[in-house]
Amino acid sequence: MGEVIAEIGCAERTEALVSALTALWRDSVRASHTFLFEQDIMRLEPFVMQALAEVPRLFVAMDDGKPAGFMGVDGKKIEMLFMSPDHMGHGIGRRMVGLAISGCGVELVDVNEQNPRAAAFYRRMGFYVYWRAEVDDQGNPFPLLRMRLARRVCLETGRLLLRPWEEADAAALYKYASDPRVGPVAGWPPHGSVAESLDVIRTVFAAPETYAAVLRETGEPVGSMGIMFGESLHSAAMKGAEAEIGYWIGVPYWGRGLVPEAVERLLRRCFEELGLEAVWCGHYEGNVQSRRVMEKCGFVFHHTEYWKLSPLGDLRTEHFLRLTAERWRRRAGQCDIL
Repeated sequence: MGEVIAEIGCAERTEALVSALTALWRDSVRASHTFLFEQDIMRLEPFVMQALAEVPRLFVAMDDGKPAGFMGVDGKKIEMLFMSPDHMGHGIGRRMVGLAISGCGVELVDVNEQNPRAAAFYRRMGFYVYWRAEVDDQGNPFPLLRMRLARRVCLETGRLLLRPWEEADAAALYKYASDPRVGPVAGWPPHGSVAESLDVIRTVFAAPETYAAVLRETGEPVGSMGIMFGESLHSAAMKGAEAEIGYWIGVPYWGRGLVPEAVERLLRRCFEELGLEAVWCGHYEGNVQSRRVMEKCGFVFHHTEYWKLSPLGDLRTEHFLRLTAERWRRRAGQCDIL
């Protein structure tokens, strides 16, 4: 993730920045809002420029010195979120919404009904539709879906509590995520400071279905587990009602069976509570421990992808395993019999 997200105060919103973000908005809308005609875009542009200048909180993602996307927040509502076409699907939107949820307390967002990709994105981020408006805020005949953030859940196993990450967990996260034996094998760099861990909690770990793995006996977070959807998925082979499970745990807890215990609970969440049809897991070549967890939990090898660019910037071979709902239920039934 080379993009940097920064909050831009009202005094810092220069004419040049507003102009650049407006141009980004035009390109983004032309690529994603195909129901709009060019005259509609031109008519909306002055409202966008005004919003960019006046929205209480404005966040801009910069990539190599150029805007890659922006988000405006007013109170508990995301007022606007747009990515440049070249940066769509790269995870920036997910990071921004995660920041809005954890750092701004956002609970609301409006989405054009005629932009189903955006509606699906917010659903994956944990929002649900609670109202439909026939016209947009300017009275134009573009129906709006008014969405609200669903409450996040906690999951329990025999030895673990899987709960949302909290800012107070930053020191514990750094304690385990700074170990070079943990991140690089999965493609992410060791955390360099408690401040970096806090930023990860506020952004990446703010995504729905991302859990701190907390030891019930001590109350300490010792790893992270999550269910990933949409733009977070690593393989293009993954489809609609499917997701990917990711996990890691601190070195002192390797070999204790805690990760399979957590994955089994996440699988029950996927198939019984979220109604998914299949779940995937991926591991880079050489990560034998991760492969063992997948096979222990019933995953079956599906395919291999070569020359994959990891978050660390190197090219790797990645193996993907898959578990269908049917296989999981059959396996769960056999376990019940035993």
